[in-house]
Amino acid sequence: MLNLMQVAVTAITTMRPIEAIKLNGLRLWSNPPALGAAPTTVSVEWDGVQGPSTLHSDTSMGVRPACVLTRPPRDASERWWSMSGSNEADQLFSLVLPADTVIDVLTSIRLVDNEASTAGEVPAGATPGTLYYDYLDGIASAKLAPVSVSVLP
Repeated sequence: MLNLMQVAVTAITTMRPIEAIKLNGLRLWSNPPALGAAPTTVSVEWDGVQGPSTLHSDTSMGVRPACVLTRPPRDASERWWSMSGSNEADQLFSLVLPADTVIDVLTSIRLVDNEASTAGEVPAGATPGTLYYDYLDGIASAKLAPVSVSVLP
């Protein structure tokens, strides 16, 4: 989550302007199915530690799209502030969704207030000085791309 926003320093290095991030919730919207097609389902399962694993899902009906709005479970690690240098490899949630589902990630962020920012994931061919948004699942798998903003190459 800390790599969601990055600023290119050179063509091959970036820095993270986010020093800490807290996940407040997720909202998923699927496209309504075509007339006569099978309904679509979207779901979020919270996978963090210190809290129950909970599943939230919705299925489209007729022309109504499937929509899930959910917050992390009470006392779960997903509600904690994730700081630079913390364990960034923990899986926070699992998603089941059809192609073209819109995922809104609701967060609170704390920006870096000094020049000693942390290096982000290294893209290839970044334009120095440009703010980029990372894939929700990281550059390695690159399946959940942000839309309408500059995406890491």
